[in-house]
Amino acid sequence: MRISEVANLTGLNVSNVRFYERKGLLTPIREEESKYRDYNEEDVKRIKQILLYRKMGVSVDSIYLLLNGQAERKEVLLRQKDELQSQIENLQGAFALCSLVLQEEQIDDEKLEQYLNYVHEEEAKGKQFAQVEELLEEITDFTWTVLFQWDPMNMWLFQRPKIARLLSVAFWIFLIAVPVINLISVFMWKTDLQIGLLAVYALIIVIYGTGFVRYRKAKKKYSKESVGE
Repeated sequence: MRISEVANLTGLNVSNVRFYERKGLLTPIREEESKYRDYNEEDVKRIKQILLYRKMGVSVDSIYLLLNGQAERKEVLLRQKDELQSQIENLQGAFALCSLVLQEEQIDDEKLEQYLNYVHEEEAKGKQFAQVEELLEEITDFTWTVLFQWDPMNMWLFQRPKIARLLSVAFWIFLIAVPVINLISVFMWKTDLQIGLLAVYALIIVIYGTGFVRYRKAKKKYSKESVGE
């Protein structure tokens, strides 16, 4: 069957079906003569499975691992349940804050400080609000998908975002720490200055740093263009 028929049977649009195919979740047979995709009942069933998991908020990467037998369904869903519970708690704090701010006709500097202090005090008591981790997320994405060019769908690491972020930060700390430690040892313990090593690390840091800046600019540009559409 054609992609339009599959879209009608699953309630998705054609672009969604193509997206799942690009991500490797679907592998329809291509006709030899026309090269058109030929979907079968198994593909339709697979799309419905994908849709079910997506409705629970499971990431495409995790769904890929699930459908290919590389992850346990119970483990993935328990982890997703914990994530959803965390999101619910975040939303409750954000909802309460939104309700408070809505009562104000205008937020002056004094009110702004009051509400931010309120957030800090409530967070100290254990209440959760929406997390602001945009920069950390961008560093993680850049580190794994651009620098190492690893496909997240084939890595168990991306089932555990916190570990991915931790390792990304550790990578950058290590990259910067090595030349710094060498310089400290030169001045404190009078060891030989390894100019060649420092030059290599400096070059790597400049290249990676420049790449990250360009990555962020490209991402922002893409976001603006998407909003414009």
